[in-house]
Amino acid sequence: MSEEKIPKPVRAHHLIALALLLAFAAQCGWFIYSVPLTQVEAEQVLRGVARWQLHPATEAAQPPLTPLVAAAGVAVLARHGQATDLFWLDRHRWLIRAPFLLAGLCLGLSLYYVARRLYGGAGGFVALGLFAFCPGMVARSALAGGQIFASWGAFGIIFTAIATAHTLYAPREVILWNWKRIGLLAVAITFAVGSSWPLVWLLLPAAGFMLWAVPHRRIAAMVILAAGAVLASVALAVCELGNLAAFNAGAAHAFSMGSSAQLPRAQVLGRMIFFFFADAAPGALLLSGVVLAAWCAWRRVRFFGNTAPLMVFVLLVAMGLFFPESGASTVLFASVPFLLLFVGGVMADLIESRWQAPALAVVFAVMAAQAAYSVSGLMRVFSKNF
Repeated sequence: MSEEKIPKPVRAHHLIALALLLAFAAQCGWFIYSVPLTQVEAEQVLRGVARWQLHPATEAAQPPLTPLVAAAGVAVLARHGQATDLFWLDRHRWLIRAPFLLAGLCLGLSLYYVARRLYGGAGGFVALGLFAFCPGMVARSALAGGQIFASWGAFGIIFTAIATAHTLYAPREVILWNWKRIGLLAVAITFAVGSSWPLVWLLLPAAGFMLWAVPHRRIAAMVILAAGAVLASVALAVCELGNLAAFNAGAAHAFSMGSSAQLPRAQVLGRMIFFFFADAAPGALLLSGVVLAAWCAWRRVRFFGNTAPLMVFVLLVAMGLFFPESGASTVLFASVPFLLLFVGGVMADLIESRWQAPALAVVFAVMAAQAAYSVSGLMRVFSKNF
């Protein structure tokens, strides 16, 4: 007689994480309700409708994923030129923006899952708490733009690659056993590169982390990464409707970005970084000084789980600042989840140390301040539009 499976109980940390994600969703919904569809979003929808109606792309270097996702909900409804009417599109803005809201929720869930696996409950709650009231994440998840998919895809490339590499410690068939993870890796690459061509460069740190994680099965790791990249290339070619010229132009745009690198002055770099993250992730920016000082001074926090997101964060910031013609804002925004993860990891170590009381006080104060700032900003947006 077979034993019945006993369902796992819902624990307090599950409820807290759910509450934070619901708070994030509520803010996004408030933003969608308050802000009419913009002209930039309408142009994305127009390009997407043309693609769904099997018309070739007119802008070869334009990433193909965002228009397709933006128009997915209205492509069937748009008839007799309705898609060109901004008023008609605005009536369907919930339908247009819903996929981006879903991507934002999935990014928050992914961030919490990775942080909890790496740092325990404290790290997961710090990372998700900062994410849930992050003004940049709320805005990008409530608008039809490629930044949230690029951010989710970039995060997925790195940590799916790391997780897949660790499965190679089991002596199993490389491709057959890992086909699910290869598929997830391909989806992550498609989301990232399909939203911003330069994010293809994240395959380099992904490969480096995989080679470091499994030095005894490096060929197997590279086979898995290559398989995911090939599947993603096929998916991107499908997004381009088989237009190989457009696909090749986009790939060339990504791989040639280093030819015109311009190094701004240090003062300009500092201002750009500060104002971008002050707008996108003010809580993480406030805590960044504390966690960087702790990472430099305290050997305990300089382990792989903390250092890997810091390395990717620095790489993406450098790409965004030095190559502005390649979509700097999207690349910079893709670095935000790695900053949140790094902050969550270091703060988790501080919370578990003899500095627990001041660390908790600082974390709760910053989270409360960011939550008040985010909600007050939404109130200003609502009063401005109504």
